[in-house]
This record gives sequence, structure tokens and C-alpha cells, in this order.
Amino acid sequence: MFSKGNLDFHFPLFTTCVHMLVQFFLSSLVLYFIPNLRPKHKPADYAPISQSGDGDATEAPRKPLMTGWFYLTRIGPCGAATGLDIGLGNMSLKFISLTFYTMCKSSVLGFVLVFALLFRLEKPSLKVGAIILTMMAGVVMMVAGETAFSVLGFVLVMSAAFFSGFRWSLTQILLLRSPATSNPFSSIFFLAPVMFVALLVIALPVEGPIELVGGLRELAESRGIAGSIGIILFPGVLAFLMTASEFALLKRTSAVTLSVCGIFKEVLTISAAGLIFHDKLTTINISGLVVTIASIAAYNVMKMRTMRDDSKREAHEQMAAEESRHSIEESSGKASKEHTRKAGTAGTAGGLIRNSISLNIAPLLEQNNKDRASPVKRPEDLD
Repeated sequence: MFSKGNLDFHFPLFTTCVHMLVQFFLSSLVLYFIPNLRPKHKPADYAPISQSGDGDATEAPRKPLMTGWFYLTRIGPCGAATGLDIGLGNMSLKFISLTFYTMCKSSVLGFVLVFALLFRLEKPSLKVGAIILTMMAGVVMMVAGETAFSVLGFVLVMSAAFFSGFRWSLTQILLLRSPATSNPFSSIFFLAPVMFVALLVIALPVEGPIELVGGLRELAESRGIAGSIGIILFPGVLAFLMTASEFALLKRTSAVTLSVCGIFKEVLTISAAGLIFHDKLTTINISGLVVTIASIAAYNVMKMRTMRDDSKREAHEQMAAEESRHSIEESSGKASKEHTRKAGTAGTAGGLIRNSISLNIAPLLEQNNKDRASPVKRPEDLD
């Protein structure tokens, strides 16, 4: 779309701005028609307030889901970094080929790992570092032989890789720690406006509104109005589906895992470039493809083992906690039974003592009553 040999629509920043609007519109539709995906407060975020008229206690959120300060300090940096990542990456394609872009963008793995360690989202591991370095070497081998080198294109794509590592770490934090952005669609809903503004601020002075109008006119003349609209909007739909999938994966794994899986996308990109644009693959390129796929497989095996060990440890901890709870309940139950038994024994002994006292005192009371009874007077005593 942006290269001179094809559509030559050299307005990547404006096109990405339109894609952000498409993503915002589609995420709004999803949240409107599927209410279960709308962000909600956690139960712990509610606090009881005054009772209602019928005497039932009502609850209200302690704080709103989204505040202006949170949007400015959390959503803003993440959205700006995301917009710069996508926009600068698309802009670099004006100056470099797709294969060279893929080689440079593979460095995002290193940036993602650095930011994940800085934000404490990933634990340091020599195995992960070795696999990522091997993977990057494989990607470089896949695109070896590139001759069309551009300094400006190289700076743009490396800047995009830097912002990509930064934004994926921030996105993971938002998905895991904020109820307002706890699912992919609500995250896109809040992030898309910031991405649009960030890209528009760059697009207007760089690409120019007058030149943009001229480019749109040329595109409409060559492809027609309907075709032009489809060419600009349809990639936004694909971007929405891809971003939602990436966010869903990121919520369940980590930024490093997402980036490793993204390398498989680069493999498909290079393969598609060879089929569509007839880029030739040498023996080194094919070897790099094999090395990259093997590195991806090694990382997945290591990740699966780590997840399995974590699951075993969590299950063991749950079992230990359950056994501890049962032992506490059993000990408290035994203590309660012992207390009841002692109380029953004391009650029985008290009853026996009371009965014995009653039996011993009964004859004395009877004799005392006899002694105290008035004697019957005889007739001779009446005189």
C-alpha cells in the first residue's frame, strides 16, 4: 500500500489514524452488544452506604472505574507508545523493504525482555536470554542479503521496536491490574482514542493535509471511491482482530511470550513476501527459518514446563493448606467433644450427689414433720 511499486499511497500515519478509529468503533460495538465484556468493579471495590427506604443496605463503588488522572498517567503513555510503534513501523516501509523491516523489528524481543525485567513482569533467566538471542540470529539469517539500506528507515523501524517493547509491558500491567482494562475489548476502547491523537499530531506536520487530500484524490481515481474506502478501512478490521488476539494472549501469559509468538508471524510475513512479491530465499535464509522455528519450539517447551511446575507447586500449596485446615478443625472438634464430655460427667456427678442428698434428707424431714404434727386429743382430756 505504501511502497512506490504498488499503490504508492505514501500516507502511513494518516492510514494508521483511520485504523485507530475503526478499532474504537468495533470495540464499542462489541461492548454494546455483549454486556458481559463491559468493565466492572471487583467485589472488594464496593463499600456499604446508608440503608434504603425498605431497610436493605445498599452498596456503591469506592471509586469510579476510570478517572481523568488514571487515563492521563496510565492509558495515555500506553496509547501513545502503541500509536508510535504502529505509525513509525508503517512509515519505515516507505524507505525499506519488508524483509529488512522484519529483520530490524525482530529486535523488539530484546526491548520487550528489558522492559519486562524493569517492570518486574518477568524473572531473569539465562535460558530465556539464550533462546531470544538465538531467535534474533535466526531472523537475521532469514533476511540476510538485503541491499536496499536506508538510514532513515532503519531509525524509524528501530524506534518502533523500542516503543513496541515499552507498550507491551504497559499493556500487560493494564490488563492485569486495572478492572477498567481487564479484557481486550475494553482495553482497545480506552486506548484507541489516545493512539489516534498521538498519530494525528505527528501525521499533520509530517504528511501535510494538502498533500493528503491530493493523495486521496489520486487513490479514488485509480481504485474508485468504494475501492479506496475498502483499501483504507479493511486493514483496520484486520488490525482490530489481531490486537484483540494479542491482548487476550497477553492477559493469559506475558509480554515475552507474546513477542516470541509474534516471531512466528514474522516467519509467515517473510514467506508471504516470497510468494507475493517473489523475494528469493537463499540457503542462509532457509537455515535462518529453521533456526527461528526451532527457537520458538524450545521456548514453548520451556514455558510449558514452567507452567506445569507452577501448577504443581500451587496444587501442593493448596493441598497443604487444606490439610492444615482439616487438622485445625479436627483438633478444635476434639477439644469441643472433650469439653462436652467433661461437662456431662460433671453434670452426672452433680445429679447423683443431689439425689443422694435428697434420699438422706427425706427420712429426717418425715420424722421432723411427725414431731411437729399436733397430737390428737383424747375425750378424757377434753375435761
